[in-house]
Amino acid sequence: MLLLTWDKTGIYAEDPETVDKLKKNYFGTVKGKKVVLNIEDALYLINFQNAECKHGNKIVGFNELASEFANRDPRFFIKYNAFRDWRDRGLIVKRIDEIKLTKTKPKPKRYPMRPWVKKNLKTRIFWYPDSMFSVLEDKEIGKQLFSDHWIGQFGIYKQDRGELLKLDFMETIFLGKYLDVEIYDVNRKKIIAPDEVMKQVKDVREYAEQLYNVYEDWRLRGYVIKTGFKFGTHFRIYFPGASPTKEGKWIHSKHVIHVFPKEQKLIISEWARAVRVAHGVKKTFLLSVPELKKKDHVDYPTEFVAYRRKKTKSGWIRETPEDAPRYLLVSVSEDEHIGGAELASLLKKAESMGLEVLLSITDRETAITYYVLKKITLPGSKYESYEIEWMKP
Repeated sequence: MLLLTWDKTGIYAEDPETVDKLKKNYFGTVKGKKVVLNIEDALYLINFQNAECKHGNKIVGFNELASEFANRDPRFFIKYNAFRDWRDRGLIVKRIDEIKLTKTKPKPKRYPMRPWVKKNLKTRIFWYPDSMFSVLEDKEIGKQLFSDHWIGQFGIYKQDRGELLKLDFMETIFLGKYLDVEIYDVNRKKIIAPDEVMKQVKDVREYAEQLYNVYEDWRLRGYVIKTGFKFGTHFRIYFPGASPTKEGKWIHSKHVIHVFPKEQKLIISEWARAVRVAHGVKKTFLLSVPELKKKDHVDYPTEFVAYRRKKTKSGWIRETPEDAPRYLLVSVSEDEHIGGAELASLLKKAESMGLEVLLSITDRETAITYYVLKKITLPGSKYESYEIEWMKP
């Protein structure tokens, strides 16, 4: 049996046999002949390692000990559950202040770029503001835009019939700005500027400007960016050079993008569902946070760093505090809300510590789902973008 003591100085073990077992499994911090424990260490040992904790002459149980600490932190149990799950997997998790960080910054993933070449098309598109679509009747220009740049939908989707090019509001604005196409408003019976289209859309579409800014950012770097509606996200993207006609058959995207405005907050369960849908159809999920500035970053509370396993000549072994930690472990629940600014701030904090962000989500059955967030570099982009991957430890 492991013997623990809880008094006004904290929670600790000084029984030699207990100390030896705790040291071998990297629980707590060694201080002289004692091992000083954090509350999550103690609760885990009581719950799963047959530990007995004494407060004076009284033996205290899980809830009695936990309740003394829970009132100091409203998210106490969520954090403990993340700690518990990682330990259950035979892996080590420590508080940040218990270890020494190497601060070797992880390298962001670099995406390719093919800059957009501005053109001047002598044509006109007809804008239907109530439907938020435009139509181009010029067959030759329509086919060129669709085949060479995959802008709009020529004819009927995935069918070889029809000669009209249909454009959504983002494609309409982009053509007006970068191909000098005339935009004719069918309601007002006159030519309008791309900015006027955006003004109309903003009146009825939340975050329309942020969506367009991300669309334009990727388009100007040569990417094809189309609706991601079928996959529960804002966009699906294709790398530079993709075409719906050049391959001889319809090609499928391998990436989707969700735009997460800095001031918007989403419930974790909805956000995670979009990631899982993307992974279910074998697509990489990208998150883009537009318009983020230095002053927007917040200090989101984090406590833990996590280790995984490493491959050696004798096989896979767990990493220990003698190794560099892998992740900044961030614990949340499915019923919490998180915003674009918070996620970006976590990435920045992890980067400064030489770690990747590992988001641990506790569901209502106390099961855990993990997502790794990795920063990506899109040359010339002024926006923050990340890959988010479901991870099974």
